[in-house]
Amino acid sequence: MKEETTSGGVRSVQLALDVLERVAGASEEIGVSELAVQLGTTKGSVFRHLKTLVERGYLSQNPQTSRYRLGVQSYVLGHAAADGIDLLSASADALRDLRDELGLSVVLSVLQGRRLVVVDTQLGKSALEIGVRTGTELQLHCNAQGKVALAFARQLGVDQLGAADLPAVTVNTVTDRQELKRQVAEVRAQGWAAAIEEETLGISAIAAPILGLNAEFIGAVALVATVQNITRQVDPAQVHALKKAALRASWNLGYRDGP
Repeated sequence: MKEETTSGGVRSVQLALDVLERVAGASEEIGVSELAVQLGTTKGSVFRHLKTLVERGYLSQNPQTSRYRLGVQSYVLGHAAADGIDLLSASADALRDLRDELGLSVVLSVLQGRRLVVVDTQLGKSALEIGVRTGTELQLHCNAQGKVALAFARQLGVDQLGAADLPAVTVNTVTDRQELKRQVAEVRAQGWAAAIEEETLGISAIAAPILGLNAEFIGAVALVATVQNITRQVDPAQVHALKKAALRASWNLGYRDGP
């Protein structure tokens, strides 16, 4: 029974994606009957998936014709994916050179709406591998990348974070809103952020923003290492190399002034 349920669930997901792809590939709005014929399934089955996709915002239904087209959420998702791809290609050489220069792990994250998501990790040369898994959503208050996002992303701000958004992850996590505001203002002024054992004991990070046209915040590049390699008294050479890599990636995305 468990295998059948799992198999049925997979088929359901496959059909939902098939429906979404057919609507996306249609030259104009498309109806339930056409989709059922194209997919070789029943109108009822197609309609159930259409209803869910409309409710989630991935599709939109024309109230006059009852036909379907892509919804806002599909465009948002596509834009976020494109941003991630652009950022990867724009920053690839800079990240590799940064890793090779300092021997530390380099983590690249992209802003997707109001979420900061890791899209690439270049592991350092240490025998102890330290990195962040691709696809990880980063909390904004307790790591260097998050503080950079709060400082440079126009759609984000400390005042938008509720009490539930400021949990104490370690004894070093900043949970006081006013202190976080002070730190974010400092990050904005100096162009980089540090988080020493704030998210994971024994692990530190420093990060700098990657900006695009009109100084739009695209993402962040971070160095991640043990506290022995990134100390509380951050090495100016590490900061210089980090900011140089971030600015190099920013130039590739059309940015023309230093943060």
